[in-house]
Amino acid sequence: MFGIILAHKLEMTSKLEINLIDTVSWLSLLKCKDMLSKMALGDVLEVLIKDSEVIENLTKIVNRSQDQLLQTLREEDHSRICIKKG
Repeated sequence: MFGIILAHKLEMTSKLEINLIDTVSWLSLLKCKDMLSKMALGDVLEVLIKDSEVIENLTKIVNRSQDQLLQTLREEDHSRICIKKG
């Protein structure tokens, strides 16, 4: 399953959410990269993910890009990573 993608309009930017909690690790990174490539500057992507290795790798990828890691929140059984398209 590829997760659920939700979009919300916030003034001039969009907030997108992708649920990758039950997605295999390598596919999770590809889906995040694909979503970010389709987003407009300033849009925010919220990634719901369970795999700690993917969280670490995604954080490294974002830190090396022009995108900005806004926050990583630990929730019940997963994490929520918020990335702003840069």
